[in-house]
Amino acid sequence: MRILKRGPPHPAGRRCIFVDAESVRYDPEGVKIVLTAPRGEMSRYNGDPFGAFIAVFPEKVIPRPILRPEWFRPEDRADGSAKFLPYGLRKVESLLLRHFPREEVVACHPDNLERFVGPKTKVVGITSMDPMGLAYVSVTYNSMIAVPGESVDALEFRRVIENPALRRYDPTIILGGAGAWQVRHAGKVEEFGIDVLVHGEGELTVTDVFKSAVAGSPLPKEVHGSKVPIELIPPIASAASYGVVEITRGCGRGCQFCSPTNRRRHSLPIPHILNEVETNVRAGSDSIFFATEDLFLYECGPKFEPNGPALVRLIESVGNVPGVEFIHLSHIAIAPVAYDPKAVEMISPLLLEKTRYTHEYRHEYKDPFVTALFGIESGSIRIMKKYMRGKIWPYPIERYHEVNVQGAGILNDNGWKPMATMISGWPDETPDDTVQSLELIDKLRGHDLFLVPLLFIPLEDTKLKNERRVSLDQLTAEQWDFFAESWRFNIDVWAKEMQPLLTFASLFSYFAYFRWKHGTKVFRPIMKIANLPVLAGMPEKFPPGGPASVNPRYCADDEAMISKVAGTVSIPGGPALQEPATPIEILQRR
Repeated sequence: MRILKRGPPHPAGRRCIFVDAESVRYDPEGVKIVLTAPRGEMSRYNGDPFGAFIAVFPEKVIPRPILRPEWFRPEDRADGSAKFLPYGLRKVESLLLRHFPREEVVACHPDNLERFVGPKTKVVGITSMDPMGLAYVSVTYNSMIAVPGESVDALEFRRVIENPALRRYDPTIILGGAGAWQVRHAGKVEEFGIDVLVHGEGELTVTDVFKSAVAGSPLPKEVHGSKVPIELIPPIASAASYGVVEITRGCGRGCQFCSPTNRRRHSLPIPHILNEVETNVRAGSDSIFFATEDLFLYECGPKFEPNGPALVRLIESVGNVPGVEFIHLSHIAIAPVAYDPKAVEMISPLLLEKTRYTHEYRHEYKDPFVTALFGIESGSIRIMKKYMRGKIWPYPIERYHEVNVQGAGILNDNGWKPMATMISGWPDETPDDTVQSLELIDKLRGHDLFLVPLLFIPLEDTKLKNERRVSLDQLTAEQWDFFAESWRFNIDVWAKEMQPLLTFASLFSYFAYFRWKHGTKVFRPIMKIANLPVLAGMPEKFPPGGPASVNPRYCADDEAMISKVAGTVSIPGGPALQEPATPIEILQRR
């Protein structure tokens, strides 16, 4: 093994070591620990992070022969290890390299498993976001398209699990990632031969699980990570897909359908972030993707007030790294935008300078724009009070429509065209709740947004995990209209010139397929997407229901594990941060 470069001295006395994996000589009889992921999650989709959504659709609609040449081909180093890997798996790799020699840990594309898995292989670690196709987008659009068979992601996960090398040598299989719960939910743990499911943050737990597996010690069936102190979050040692770097972790707004709210809120210090940026750039990535639950949480105030100067320092620091041509954003929240438009004004020119979304990238983009995803989720004040009371703190939830409309306008004025998720089918959703969502969509007309309508899914590690999942057969007329209005909105904003083609496609699909799959109840929504007149009017609005309070759930600290791990990992420290504010501390600013 050859050291490629040593980083600057670590404040705690260590140095950050970067390894040139191309010089590693792996044992031809099998590498002790092998890390991998399904093809769809290994791909960088030509540098467009939103291209990954194609893998949630049925494999019969998006067949693999079409995908593989362009999106699913391996990107390997000379020794066969993966040049890019999902960010979470890179974190696992970084943790393992603190305890195992480099030649005993390999991260590879699933096409190369038979090259690295052999009689000496003890453990295969797999990560997956959506192994059974049970995530929001997968369930929503697979059920609507109603084509039999698995999603692309689910099929590719199955191909990993059924790889002949895993069957031949029978290593211990550890599955982690946001979708690990899905395998248990589907009753497939034993069938797939998975030994351990790992959930949540892994910095305090992953190393011990792999050590036990290598030693042949008894293993628990499932492991749940606890909240992780910021100083125990390691930097990645090799490049991540899309050039992902984590800038914040956790949220604290207390939404009951979401798991990141259970995680301690951190802002990673700029030296740590730049370490990961440089790791990605050295591997050839020209783009950096900010992983965060909300960009405006970065060094924010105790009541979620945006910190414009800190955001400017972050973006300028990353943008000035030689080789960084583009900066992508994952998520934002809309309340900070409305609360402090000045912060948006400060960062927008910097982000527009580094956006990929320009006329040169796609001819239909007339002007450059910045995009990110935020959650509207529902227009019902009753639903918001019951399940997401802190969604727009420090504003009262009664101002939900106003804050979303105002925030969307501010973003548009500063060159943003964001995406926004909206959910229907909440556990006790009434027709009036759905009508209020339709009213909010109507108020947003005239803004440049892309709406992503979804069905409610009771995800693991959330307060609503035991609630029912709505099916298409249970959708009301108002809920079908919610989906139609959302896509009507998108067509008007993004594809108005394609309306004649969409009209033909909508009518053809209805008469040739959808009326047989979903019945005549989908005729009115199809007509709306086709932009043809319908006879039925919207039902009258009912009075809203009474409010219901919630108590945000936070994971417990595991002090024993923190003490155990603290002596083995460390990263540069940043300024002390306050714990997320509790609901009682959140007051409307005057």
